[in-house]
Amino acid sequence: MMTTDPIADMLTRIRNALEARHPKVDVPASRLKNDIARILKDEGYIANYKLTEEGTQKSIRIYLKYTPGNMPVSQRARTDRIYYVT
Repeated sequence: MMTTDPIADMLTRIRNALEARHPKVDVPASRLKNDIARILKDEGYIANYKLTEEGTQKSIRIYLKYTPGNMPVSQRARTDRIYYVT
């Protein structure tokens, strides 16, 4: 049986897109991920985000923020299902 962690997947997609210097990244949408994207924007880790719908599939488009010499989301630590982004 394979288990998935959608929050870890979202943060990994963001981190990989940052390392590849992509302007944006799409992640499958959920209410929790939308709330996380809102918090990341409010805290200044990402430039913006919006909910998009392509056919029946909803996704969150996250616009990445780059600062000289500093990656906004560089690592992830997880403790009892609470995520800390540094």
